Amino acid sequence: MKITNFNKIPVPIYRAIKHNWYSGSNEIHFASATELLKPPKMFVLEKRYAKNLREEASNRIWSLLGSAMHKVLEQSETKNSLNEERLSCEINGKIISGGIDLYEDGVISDFKFTSVWNFVFSKRKEWEEQLNLYSYLYQKAGFEVDKLQIIAIFRDWSASKAKFEKHYPKQVEIISLKKWDISWCHHFIADKLCKLEMALKTPDDQIAPCNLEQRWQDPQKFAVMKKGNKRALKLFDSQGSATQFISLHKDKKKLYIDIRESIPRRCENYCIVNKFCNFYQNYSKMKDKLKMA
Repeated sequence: MKITNFNKIPVPIYRAIKHNWYSGSNEIHFASATELLKPPKMFVLEKRYAKNLREEASNRIWSLLGSAMHKVLEQSETKNSLNEERLSCEINGKIISGGIDLYEDGVISDFKFTSVWNFVFSKRKEWEEQLNLYSYLYQKAGFEVDKLQIIAIFRDWSASKAKFEKHYPKQVEIISLKKWDISWCHHFIADKLCKLEMALKTPDDQIAPCNLEQRWQDPQKFAVMKKGNKRALKLFDSQGSATQFISLHKDKKKLYIDIRESIPRRCENYCIVNKFCNFYQNYSKMKDKLKMA
């Protein structure tokens, strides 16, 4: 992967971003815990086009700050804790590995330098899967695991919002996650490995596209609007339902439908292989046609 700097961020920061902070080895394992959780299409395309990938350095600013945070936290290690320890195990002939931020007194903690948006709209499912993979690695290595938790540090935290918004998070939140039974964890990993192996044997365009959840894409909505108002009266999942609502409304002559397009946010802003993905290329062409219409 080549890191570009067309946005001309300061050279010292650019050098730091280009540094490989990853502590694992791509030569011995099939997938890391985070790679295992990627959609099969993304996983395969990243493998196949690794030498052709480009990413702008400015897109990695938050990732750099997260790495810096982990380096600082390493200094807090005690004789009873393990920081940034990387473990691996073999399942069905494939080696998987994972780097755990902190293991202490039976608790696995993962530090996330993240946004309030992720907390409010919850990436809990993704975090739960990730930490249970770490739990599996630790248990297979002979460690006892009693609890899993995310320690979220919010990079966009607002003191004023925290003061007035009831459900706004603290600047640092501890988020407890459900710990799976180890047998279910093994089944989950084996299933993921099977899907990735099948995808690796499949031509690019025949690999199933990422689903809505994996694309971070909300379903298309149909908003019933009233002329002169900025907010929708009501949102509907189908145009037929929105049309029926208008037909029964006393102010139906003043109402109209605004289509809220479904946007694959991950594809557009966070996927480094979108230019090799037939789904995204078709989506982009369709979007361009709608702009021209």
